[in-house]
Amino acid sequence: MSRLAIIQNGDTPQLESTAVMLRAAGYTDIRYCGSELRHALQRAGCDTVLSVQTMYALGYDHVAGEISEASLRDMDRCDLFVEIKVRNVEKITARWPRLKGRVLYWRVNGAQPEICPKGGDEVNLPCPVATACLWYGLERYRWGKNVGSQDQSNLEHLASRPVSVEEQKMWASEVILHDTESNSYVFWPPYPRSKEYDSIDRTKYDWYDPAFTVCHSVKAWGYGPIVDACKELGVRMYGNNSPSGQIPHSKVPSLVAGRLALVHLKSVDCPGWALYEALLAGCPVVTGRLLNSRMLAYQLLEHGETCYEFGVPASLEYGRGDMEYARCLSDIKDALDRLSDPQENRRVGENGRKRLNQLMWSGKNPDHVQSFQTFMGRHFK
Repeated sequence: MSRLAIIQNGDTPQLESTAVMLRAAGYTDIRYCGSELRHALQRAGCDTVLSVQTMYALGYDHVAGEISEASLRDMDRCDLFVEIKVRNVEKITARWPRLKGRVLYWRVNGAQPEICPKGGDEVNLPCPVATACLWYGLERYRWGKNVGSQDQSNLEHLASRPVSVEEQKMWASEVILHDTESNSYVFWPPYPRSKEYDSIDRTKYDWYDPAFTVCHSVKAWGYGPIVDACKELGVRMYGNNSPSGQIPHSKVPSLVAGRLALVHLKSVDCPGWALYEALLAGCPVVTGRLLNSRMLAYQLLEHGETCYEFGVPASLEYGRGDMEYARCLSDIKDALDRLSDPQENRRVGENGRKRLNQLMWSGKNPDHVQSFQTFMGRHFK
């Protein structure tokens, strides 16, 4: 019997990635929100409701043909609704009461969950969550052990002092992936078009085209003050409202094939398709210590092995504090100098590619499939 899942996500790679996992859990009919349904969601008070046309305008590939458009009537028969903003969940179930117990929060932001008026309560969740946000794999965010008022005050006290890298790495080591015992399923998401990168052979390069970043509105992600200086280092910045302009997503494999490195100028991500695409191609990545610590991403992003880091880690648990731009710039320059050596470039690039392929959720991995089926079976009958 066909089971229908409707996905409300922010970009087409996310739609396709989510669909891979949902199909493995038995949802055979996958759809995205059509215009009539989007308008109904907006009238219900939901925000960040994006159309695929908006995604295409940002250069993303068209959605794979087996994912179709959902109508408003589909809300009266769907078995699962997937939402990216927790603040929208209760608005959805108020408008469509039959969806109570049928909503899955698919969190696409890698920073620590917070309780705030704008973002909503990301800690005490109204429904299960499937996410690449590794914080949800920690004990204090698991089912039945979510943060209460007393624990929240303790966290606020902790957030008022600097947190060491050793503490952050300790938390990262405690993350539970593929948890079937709680309401938090944590994973490194699949990348359905990874075959486009598998054939890239960087061993044939003895010199490289300039380093790059792919990031819409690159100055808006925390490193705006050093964007111009990075341009002077030769870093090309692609994306909507970024200095080198937008490129079609379909051109990214050829872009990354012979580039010196990806300089990932984002202070938060989850974990980021641009980062994934560089790693999948064996292209070295240069990432902020702030990003890596906010994401607890150390199992993937290991300085000197699978990446080079720049700047300082999060000085507070929530990732706020002095970003030390001068050090960021110095570290980026040093990393690009080191990666100009083809031997070092290949070593770091191949280490990153291998590590990501080890971690990434795969429909070919029986353990991954079984764990997600078990998780979904516990929460959605």
